[in-house]
Amino acid sequence: MNAEMRGTVKATVLIVGGALAIGFVIESMKPTQAMPPFAQAYGINCEVCHENIPALNAYGRYVQRTGYSSLDPSVIHSVNPIWVQEAATWDTQSAIYPNKIIFGNLNVQAAGYIGSDVTVHAQQWIVSGNEPGFTDTLWLTYNNLLHRDAHLTVGKLEVPAPSPFSMWFELSPFAPPNITVGEHVWELQSNRWGAKMDYVRPGYVIEAGYGGPGGDLNTAFDFTTPTDKTFQYRVAYARPDKPIEAGVYGATGSWPLSDGTYDQYSSVTPYLEIDPQHGMPGLFAMWATNHDGNAAAGVGPVNSGGYTVDVYEPFAGSKVMLGARYEGTYDGLGDVFHYGYVDLGAMLSRHVASNNANALMLNMEVNMVSGSTAPGWRAQLQWNTTVGNLRGLSRGP
Repeated sequence: MNAEMRGTVKATVLIVGGALAIGFVIESMKPTQAMPPFAQAYGINCEVCHENIPALNAYGRYVQRTGYSSLDPSVIHSVNPIWVQEAATWDTQSAIYPNKIIFGNLNVQAAGYIGSDVTVHAQQWIVSGNEPGFTDTLWLTYNNLLHRDAHLTVGKLEVPAPSPFSMWFELSPFAPPNITVGEHVWELQSNRWGAKMDYVRPGYVIEAGYGGPGGDLNTAFDFTTPTDKTFQYRVAYARPDKPIEAGVYGATGSWPLSDGTYDQYSSVTPYLEIDPQHGMPGLFAMWATNHDGNAAAGVGPVNSGGYTVDVYEPFAGSKVMLGARYEGTYDGLGDVFHYGYVDLGAMLSRHVASNNANALMLNMEVNMVSGSTAPGWRAQLQWNTTVGNLRGLSRGP
């Protein structure tokens, strides 16, 4: 490849990478998650596990990393594991429906036990953003390993990473784990088909997994088609009864390039999460350091990274949460972006009884990204409801 062609390729990569980085904020909206069958089964309010739905407190994060196996199967079996979510969304920066209220956001979920050793979580979108739905989550976890401290998960799962990547009250996903470098679109926050093992002790967690495709069920076993393949891990100090969690997550993998070669990449990210307490707001912070061995055809090795500082405070008995987040990313190719967000999450109504659990939640956000000329505004009004107190998943009568 001559010098002129290499220059053209590099310029194209810079332009496309910058456009994708800005588009990350404009196009992404993270749906709010909740687990109403668990509240129905135990007859408890959401604050036992959540700072504000869906953001988890220390105990909620413990339930999450044990694959729900820290819950009593006999209690969980008393309810129907299925629930329904419907949301109305509004986004001033949507490329398809700017400033329009979109009601086409319907999904069905199920979470609970199969017998006493296997837990499950499934989420299938029927329609999302007025577009055909997709499989968001579909995993099984076997929990009777190493004195029930180890949990083996297979399916379309949450990759090893800090809890806010999957359970958070803000509408925009985090920028550093989703950075674009050349042709490589990092996917350290995305659900993927694969397997992982979590080893959970009272004071720490060690988890590692291998992930491949991120599509629907028809791609679950397609590890031959050129696609991103990643080994991802997390090691952290984490206790169910302490507000501080600190650790590191990382990844190493390969990304297919347009010229038929692969980008061998790696990433290491220390993080810190502190729950709100004693009048002090909560904090989630991380610093990502990445390396791409060949970020794009004709580009070669590139170092990149990013950071997040997110401060948040619950009010009104955790029914309202206000958060302010500042992030920065640099792709090593000349693109540097800064992102600012202010988010509000509010529980408008909630009902928990033996035959039903439901909630109406409102999430709002204003965001600003460097290079844009006006702030973006987003809102989501979401209804969650279980479908009765029928018997949960079970292998026996």
